[in-house]
Amino acid sequence: MLETLADWGYLIFGIYSFILILVGTPLNLLCFYIFKRVIPNRSNATIIVFSYVALIELLIPFTWNLNYAVRELIWKRQTNSSIKNLEEYSLFVCKLVSFGAYFLLQCAAWLKTLATFARCVSLHQEWSIRKYILKPNIIHYLCWMTIILFAFINFPIWIINGKRAIVLDKNNSTQIQIKCYRSQFFQFWEIVHLLLYNFIPFTLMILCNMAIIRHVHESRRRTRRSKIRSKTQKKHSTTTLSFTRRQPSTNGSRLTKTLVFITIFFIIFTSPSAIFYISLGKIIKRHRHLITMGLSSLATTSHVVSFVIYWLTSTDFQNAVVNFIHCRPVFSQRLSADEKPNEKRQLTISPSASLPASNSDLCRSARMLQSPTF
Repeated sequence: MLETLADWGYLIFGIYSFILILVGTPLNLLCFYIFKRVIPNRSNATIIVFSYVALIELLIPFTWNLNYAVRELIWKRQTNSSIKNLEEYSLFVCKLVSFGAYFLLQCAAWLKTLATFARCVSLHQEWSIRKYILKPNIIHYLCWMTIILFAFINFPIWIINGKRAIVLDKNNSTQIQIKCYRSQFFQFWEIVHLLLYNFIPFTLMILCNMAIIRHVHESRRRTRRSKIRSKTQKKHSTTTLSFTRRQPSTNGSRLTKTLVFITIFFIIFTSPSAIFYISLGKIIKRHRHLITMGLSSLATTSHVVSFVIYWLTSTDFQNAVVNFIHCRPVFSQRLSADEKPNEKRQLTISPSASLPASNSDLCRSARMLQSPTF
């Protein structure tokens, strides 16, 4: 009975992996296009990092999840095939899938950490690093440096993982098989992967989000105090002050909410696999592969639901997607970086310059228009 339930479990996770590929590919591709070409504030440092995250998460399901889907839905139905996993198809595929899985997962985690850090820096105007890291060209360099760094860290997988072995089949004839993940190197590398993919990004994202939430609360407290002081001012001044202060905080709070939810979902979906590998991996032997398959699919889910998080927490993203689907142009209601200095100059003009002309001035202008011209 247990073996039958296990077989059903393998089949269910195989179907689920295929759904992750089928759903995650178009959604992450759409996220990449929205962040790169459509969304109004795409020059924002956090939005730039989101575009790289979408590109990385687009490729994640095509590693272990592709192996699960092909193995459970195709190769297990073929009685004459000796290949059990996608990695056993060839030595190159073994190295490519294993390298891609570790490299892409670590990249996605650290790019999300970079997005959270960029948001944290943007809120703290007193930090001197703010004028450097928030520049679009600098944040592009940091994203590429992150990708190249983790490609270099995982490069030993190309050298160590995978080897050809000569085995005897049922008919006592020799054939060549690919042995993947058989090196003792992976006993050490699993620990390194847990640190680089789970614990260190967890810690940094939590610390950055705590700093962001603390800054938001302090900003709201200052806003309440300014509202109390502004009650004695003129109505025109109060309206101008509320416009210049509320609009950025509202737009910023949406981005902050997006980052908080991304961190929460990332921790919820990836923590079970980390806990299993550390505390239960060496204890549980029965159906270990089935449990590993389920936890791996659960971790991949956190990289597929990003579209849902963007949709629920950002009205800019919603409008960009709707306009893209209906083939409508997107008009930004926000001020660009070049227009903001003009806005500040307009706000510093004397109030008398924006007041309408008096009645005596209007009468004088009317008499001048009625006088004969020469």
